[in-house]
Amino acid sequence: MADEDVAGTLRQLARFLVGPAEIADLLGIEANTVNVWKARHADFPKPVKRLRSGDLWDVREVQAWAKATGRTR
Repeated sequence: MADEDVAGTLRQLARFLVGPAEIADLLGIEANTVNVWKARHADFPKPVKRLRSGDLWDVREVQAWAKATGRTR
């Protein structure tokens, strides 16, 4: 796969990455609630990447979890 193809694929996948602030906006909650859920609910999705600035999740996994647990708006 050419470098341009890899970069394009990564950019397409990056649209699914969200942090606590984006999850909060999506679900109508406070960003800190994401950290509470992460600590209290073993079934909360695991981050796909941990950065020094914070965790990143796949929004599709978070949406599925929120729907399954009745936390959608």
